[in-house]
Amino acid sequence: MLKIEYDNNALEVEESFMRFWRKYAMRRSVMLSIVFVIAIIGSINLVIFGVGMAQLVGGIITGLAGGMLFNLWYKPKRLCRKIVSIFEQTEEETYSASFDDKEIIIETITKVDLTSEELVAVEKSTFGINEEELYSIETQDMFMLFVNKALIYVFPKRCLSEHEIGDLRGYFSKKGI
Repeated sequence: MLKIEYDNNALEVEESFMRFWRKYAMRRSVMLSIVFVIAIIGSINLVIFGVGMAQLVGGIITGLAGGMLFNLWYKPKRLCRKIVSIFEQTEEETYSASFDDKEIIIETITKVDLTSEELVAVEKSTFGINEEELYSIETQDMFMLFVNKALIYVFPKRCLSEHEIGDLRGYFSKKGI
C-alpha cells in the first residue's frame, strides 16, 4: 500500500481544471462552435440578401449565436477563476491519499481556528478501482486523478519524494488508470 501526504496551491488547481476541461468538455465546445458559426454565416446571409422581416430575424440569430459562441469559450475560463478564488479563500487544507489494490482513499484535513481552539475536520473519499471511472495524467509538476468525469485530485510532485513519485507512477500504470 502506498500512502502520500500533500497540499495544493492555486496554480495547480487552475492547471488541473483546464486539463480536465480540455479532456472532457473541449470536444463538445468545438462541435457547438461549428454549429454556431454555421448559424452565424446563414444569418448574415439573411441580413445581407433578405428582405424586411428576414433581415431582422437574421440580425437576431447573428446576435444570439455570436453571444452563445462567446459564452461557450468564456464560461470555462470564468469558472476556473471562480474555483481558484474559492480555493484561495478556504481554510488551510492538507491531504492524505492511500492507494491499495482495491481502492483509493483520499482524506482532506482542514484546520479550523475557532477562538484560539484549533479543530481538525477530516473528510474521507473512497474510490473503488473497478467501481469508478478513473483516469490519470502525469505532467512535469504533478499527477492528476480524474474520477467519474466530475472530480479532480491533484498530487503535486513538489510534495513527493523521488521514491513516492516512482511508486505512484507505477501504481497508475499497473492499475491502467
